[in-house]
Amino acid sequence: MLLSTGLLAGLGGCAALPTPERAPGPPARFITAVDDAPLSRVAAASGAPAGGSAFRPMLLSSVALQARLSLIARAQSGIDIQTYLLGDDATGHQLLRALSEAAARGVRVRLLVDDLYTAGLTDLLLGLAAQPNVEVRLYNPFPAGRDSWLLRGFSLVSDFGRLNRRMHNKLFIADGRLAVVGGRNLADAYFMRSDEGNFIDFDLLCAGAVVPELATHFDDFWNSRFAVPVQQLADNTLDTDARRASVEALTRPGLAPLRAVPAGQAASWSLGRAPWVVAERAQVFFDSPDKTAARGTPTPTLPVAQLLATAQRKVDIVTPYFLPSAAGLDGMRRARERGVEVQVTTNSLVDSDEPLVSVAYGRHRLALLQSGVRLFELSSERLKRHAPLREVLANSVGRLHAKLGFIDERLLLVGSMNLDPRSAGTNTELMLLVDSAELVRQVQQQLQPAEPSGLFEVRLAADGQSLEWLGRDAAAGVDERLREEPTPPWWQRLKLWLLYQLVPDDLL
Repeated sequence: MLLSTGLLAGLGGCAALPTPERAPGPPARFITAVDDAPLSRVAAASGAPAGGSAFRPMLLSSVALQARLSLIARAQSGIDIQTYLLGDDATGHQLLRALSEAAARGVRVRLLVDDLYTAGLTDLLLGLAAQPNVEVRLYNPFPAGRDSWLLRGFSLVSDFGRLNRRMHNKLFIADGRLAVVGGRNLADAYFMRSDEGNFIDFDLLCAGAVVPELATHFDDFWNSRFAVPVQQLADNTLDTDARRASVEALTRPGLAPLRAVPAGQAASWSLGRAPWVVAERAQVFFDSPDKTAARGTPTPTLPVAQLLATAQRKVDIVTPYFLPSAAGLDGMRRARERGVEVQVTTNSLVDSDEPLVSVAYGRHRLALLQSGVRLFELSSERLKRHAPLREVLANSVGRLHAKLGFIDERLLLVGSMNLDPRSAGTNTELMLLVDSAELVRQVQQQLQPAEPSGLFEVRLAADGQSLEWLGRDAAAGVDERLREEPTPPWWQRLKLWLLYQLVPDDLL
């Protein structure tokens, strides 16, 4: 997220730099493997009926990483990956090496990365793109500053209206037969491998009719003018052979030490063994690449408001960054007036990696609670009271990054969209809606071990005008009651207050 870009935009006055876009060319399309290919057989064994789809939830980070590596290792025709962030770390290197090896055995690889966080990745991306069967494109690229944040800052000031719009989608497709949809970026922190901060996240492995629909969405972005081959944007002094060799050197196993997967994260998993959940109805919602060129605030195309309006009994929202619009607040109020239970789980201020969003959200808590919405905030300190999570997180901060919606215990919404102004009006996003009470049950069951011990419930105090934070223990009930919000040190609070005066909510 671009939480401090509003400060840069105010500098203005710089000459605009040229806008890099890809010249129109013949469109490329996803490849579907033959019926007897390994991943085709896995998809067929999922039990998805004609016109239907099947799904496997992946909450454990070890499972989510193993799934991606297994898909790459078994692919025979094509691998298409769309991501907001690719880490220059152990996870990013491991995945890039696997992609290079897949290309070497003849698999076509297409990697589409948003350009916001690619500073320092020039050698890796050029090296991968130099491999036969590989193409790497950067989305809505910066015209300068391949490896310089200073030059990127200059570009941002010069062309803020365009560069503020990012591709936040995450999608992974193998052989046109299986796909991964969810919230994870491709970096250590999203797979519980960071020593500083780790994210609780979620993915769905998909088979059946929904996969070609997702693949078509990928093609729309891949063929858009905003997806520019990395060789048109970056260069180094290496020739083609040296670039290819650089990937081998930069991603060599053991070059960067991997944090061992704790026992609590260990999982015996394979593509062929775990059960699938069959759903007759699944629908893909995604923003068009045209949103990147839009002037003003585009009308959101993702279905959160509509689902809130049609809910009959219960809406349960999980989002790391929660800043409802006026329409969103009104929709929740109307749902409560119809007797619908509405519950939101988000990050606490003290643990959020985007605390400005938490500051802005905090100004809506009283009105939300007075309308009957239940609010829960994830606490890293409380998460570590749960022994398996304490082992997984070790000394790192635990944070929420999953984006999930549960409607009437029947509909599951999962993907890349946060409930904040940036996702609604600025970034492109992807969400998948699945109609399956069984899948909802399984996902909620996977989320339960961290609850309620890892959360504070924010409640109205007795006076109806102030708040309190209740920590609950599964055995003892309420075990902690706070009259004041857990907050960072005073100097961080002062910095947040100053920034909040300068950055408008629509940039959060």
